[in-house]
Amino acid sequence: MSDFRVTVETHPPFTVVSVSGEIDIITEPAFRAQVDELLDRPAVRLLFDLTDLRFLDSAGLRVILDAYGRLGRGDRVAVCGLLPNIRRLFHILGLTGRLPIYPTLHEALTSASTSHPPA
Repeated sequence: MSDFRVTVETHPPFTVVSVSGEIDIITEPAFRAQVDELLDRPAVRLLFDLTDLRFLDSAGLRVILDAYGRLGRGDRVAVCGLLPNIRRLFHILGLTGRLPIYPTLHEALTSASTSHPPA
């Protein structure tokens, strides 16, 4: 758990939640607490930057999906920076067609500012 970290920054139109290390049953409560706090903000749009995330289990994935369900479908929740193993998980679960997924943080922010959906 020592390398798990969550940081939050505002990059309009998103609140960017950057996660590093691993999200598993041990680290999920801290991740969930941070995300739940953000979900209470009015009109929040979350971008999960997973560029430095090496591992994501079902508990961590549930936090992202709960945010997606709570904020409604569309562009209020997006992810970026998926490593191949995590991208494969999203693909297997059919999330690549439901959640906006961007290759990088820069592309997510650029696309959001010009209102184009991800490729």
